[in-house]
Amino acid sequence: MKKLVGILALLFAVIAVSAQTQYGYVKTKGRMDANGKLIPGQGLKGATVQVQGRTPILVNADDGRFSFPTVDNQFRLASVTKNGYQLADMDACPKTYSYSKNPLYVVMETPERQLQDQLNAERKIRRNLQKQLQEREDEIEELKTQHKINEEEYRSALQKLYQDQENNERLIKDMAKRYSELDYDQLDEFYRQVSFCIENGELVKADSLLNTRGDLGKQIEEQLQKGKAIQEQQEQLDNAKTVYAADNEELARRCYGYYETFVAQHLNDTAAYYIKLRASLDTTNAEWQNDAGDFVRVYIADYGKALSYYERALRMVEAKGGVEHPDVAACYNKIGIVYYNKGEYDKARIYYEKALRIYVKEYGEEHLDVFDMYNEIAMLYSTQGNYKQAMACYDKALDLGIKIWGEDNTNMAQFYLYFGRTCFSMAEYALAMECYEKCLELILRAYGDEHKYLALVYYDIGQVYYGQGSYDKALVYFDKAMEISKKVYGEKHPNVANTYNEIGLVYFAQSNYAKAVDCYEKSLEIYNKVFGEKHPNVATSYHNIGQVYYAKKDYAKSMDFYEKALNIRKVAYGEEHPDVAVSYSNIGHVCYAQGEYVRSISLYEKALKIQRSVYGEEHPDVATSYNGIGMVYYAQKKYDKAKKYYESALEINMKVYGDVHPKVAENYYNIGLVCFNQNDYGASLTYYKKAYEIYKEIYGEEGQDTEDVRQIIDFISEKMNNN
Repeated sequence: MKKLVGILALLFAVIAVSAQTQYGYVKTKGRMDANGKLIPGQGLKGATVQVQGRTPILVNADDGRFSFPTVDNQFRLASVTKNGYQLADMDACPKTYSYSKNPLYVVMETPERQLQDQLNAERKIRRNLQKQLQEREDEIEELKTQHKINEEEYRSALQKLYQDQENNERLIKDMAKRYSELDYDQLDEFYRQVSFCIENGELVKADSLLNTRGDLGKQIEEQLQKGKAIQEQQEQLDNAKTVYAADNEELARRCYGYYETFVAQHLNDTAAYYIKLRASLDTTNAEWQNDAGDFVRVYIADYGKALSYYERALRMVEAKGGVEHPDVAACYNKIGIVYYNKGEYDKARIYYEKALRIYVKEYGEEHLDVFDMYNEIAMLYSTQGNYKQAMACYDKALDLGIKIWGEDNTNMAQFYLYFGRTCFSMAEYALAMECYEKCLELILRAYGDEHKYLALVYYDIGQVYYGQGSYDKALVYFDKAMEISKKVYGEKHPNVANTYNEIGLVYFAQSNYAKAVDCYEKSLEIYNKVFGEKHPNVATSYHNIGQVYYAKKDYAKSMDFYEKALNIRKVAYGEEHPDVAVSYSNIGHVCYAQGEYVRSISLYEKALKIQRSVYGEEHPDVATSYNGIGMVYYAQKKYDKAKKYYESALEINMKVYGDVHPKVAENYYNIGLVCFNQNDYGASLTYYKKAYEIYKEIYGEEGQDTEDVRQIIDFISEKMNNN
């Protein structure tokens, strides 16, 4: 049992596979002086080491140290060069080596020194062999003198001696080469002395040293027995690996079974426990890491944990398939999505573009993965307010999608969803709704009526109705999105927070401020928990809460929330983003309400400059800035300027929303107010009547806005009759 435990412990120790670093030195030879003392070699700075498949390594360390990463257990040393030097052992490269934790030594010498070392070694060997020849000749002569051998035996012995001497020429060359290449630094002290003795012909002393290490034959027999024992242990280890792998697969299947069971029940925390448990069984299994990352990203919104899973998977697929493999691109895409969700858009774009480059290189342009990447990059540009580049990517995605599948394939749903969102951001509501309805049709056909994608589409359709002032319809779709989101993701997910925000906007538009704030605060709590305090979504909640306080005329609190939103947005997006413009406009509203007219106009103009740059002239946010500037001029009794800006806002809003919308009614109201103050009662009455008809159609006869405008109309009519 203990042996099995030991084998399993060894097995667990070697399960993990990762890139390793091979170290080495470029140096001159260590050599021995005449007294048998070591003279260490010196490191060679400035050498160039070329490992096959890698960028050449320039040795900068004074001691000649270098290193390089190697994923495989073997690497090929292609060449080592340094001006004025050559390899001491010319067979050292090109040559394939096995990775080792011990350093690789590359020995070099100047050609002159190397030649001299070889000649010195050859001189020593020849001198020693000549000495041995002379001693052997003397022995033969002595045997003849003592008549221990006859004449024929004498001649035969000498003939054999000289033949052996002739054969030793080959030995001389080989030994001289060996000793001229020998780096004494790499030998321990015992073998330095043995080699030194052999090189100098002190064979008896060398033999004596070797005998101090014990009976060689017995030691070899013991070594063979050790090898046999290791082989037996290796067989047991292989068997243990087989059992372990089978058990691992079984445990993984059980984990996944539990995971699927709890997913089906929308018990996401429990499902996450089992999918993460499976990933922990084998951290080298990229598929398991990606599966865990996907679930915790989408359903738990734990972006830090998801990123760690994806980065682990990335290391595995790079080691297995190389850095240009499509699986690497898939990991890049997943990492990009995490950064997008975290609001780190520049990082997201870097990873998206890495993934796109690999996919195009591997598959060409007409491929599903290329289509998906264009969609992701387009959505990223749209989020950053860069609509021109977003549209360029959408054009590519649409062309690819139609070529690959046609317009009505389920795979096109993502395109219609993302493109619709960009159209909505650009206030192209009709086109956005067309895209969402197409997406909804495809998703219902493919997945049924309770799929997570439906929550996204219902949410986006709700936004369009909200943008068009159809608040009851908007609320219906937001409620549908909320029901699915809570069921699929749980109560504390960003998608749930997004929907709280949108429902809050509807309540705000209906002047139900208590319900609006309640929704905004719920969204803020989720965003802070998931993203931290510096995320753009947190800024959105601050912005919305600020609007409520502004409507309630609590300007100090309103300003506090608006400034929090602005500070987050400037850090997240930079100065030239539409959301930054919205924050400037909001703060301008507060300044206007507090009578700070000069600052108010300055802020509105900042917002207007950004909005024109991003959207052009015909966008609702541009109209909002025009309206804000008009309000300030009205407050300053500069009625002609006020009317000009109000009319510009009206023109845009009518193009965007049509003739029946609260914003259009608001514009009519404002122009009517200016005309009244200019004593142009007829024109004033005309504009108020237009506002009244719109409010009546939207809110009915009993609506507060309808009633307010009706009273103004009665007042002006009475005034005109009295005059």
